[in-house]
Amino acid sequence: GIDIMQNFDLTGKVIIITGAATGIGEQCAYDLADMGATVIATDIDEAGVDATAAKIIKGNGKAISIRHDVTSEADWDKLIETCKQQFSRLDVLVNNAGIMMNIPFALCSYEDFKKQQTINVDSVFIGCKAAYELMAESGMTTSGSSIINLSSIFGQISGPMHTAYCASKGAIRMLRKSMAVELGPMGTKIRVNSVHPGPINTELGRSAAKDAEKLGLLADADERNKQVGALFPMGRWGEVEDVSGVIAFLASDASQFVTGAELVVDGAYSIV
Repeated sequence: GIDIMQNFDLTGKVIIITGAATGIGEQCAYDLADMGATVIATDIDEAGVDATAAKIIKGNGKAISIRHDVTSEADWDKLIETCKQQFSRLDVLVNNAGIMMNIPFALCSYEDFKKQQTINVDSVFIGCKAAYELMAESGMTTSGSSIINLSSIFGQISGPMHTAYCASKGAIRMLRKSMAVELGPMGTKIRVNSVHPGPINTELGRSAAKDAEKLGLLADADERNKQVGALFPMGRWGEVEDVSGVIAFLASDASQFVTGAELVVDGAYSIV
């Protein structure tokens, strides 16, 4: 039979991870490199993403870093071209880059709304379009290629102060479904799945508490943290490692028949 451990091995896979300077993207870069992948770490924060790649290389992993504005078609084309030239393949695309604007609906301008959509939704569409051909080609010699889009539980349930953010993450959810259904029958062997973290203990995750405090909706961030702690059936915030393991599974051959799925990583936060 199949050696199950071999299915979880990422050796030989070339993986792009956007937003890899901090948070979930950074942890993903470390973990996937540890599992044998060649990581192309990208971020608009050049110094930050250079540091991520340097740390991987120092630990004998394989990585390069590229400054990358995910909302720029030219940047995406350049990235895929680099990938083609240096590695002649692309097995996995992790669309992780995004922002969370914590703005109540009444205070949310059209400019705010558009900025949230451009960075969280347009970027994923542009990226998938740019990577599609190379991923289809790479998948022909393997069990398939994998696109992993970071959504959120706020793409499934509503969050206070998050009209624009919820709309953007809901769009990612449907983009994944429609792409999975279209790409399968086309014979590309490209799988498309989305990951839906709950509140994660990162700068982005903690920012909602700070912004609620500024608006006077909470006494202080500590109160919010206590509330959040109490709201998790698992009894704690999520950590970046909780998400990177799920992304590693979707990147690996262990998930080769999983497409169009949404994996919720929230310690049951969204169902209580």
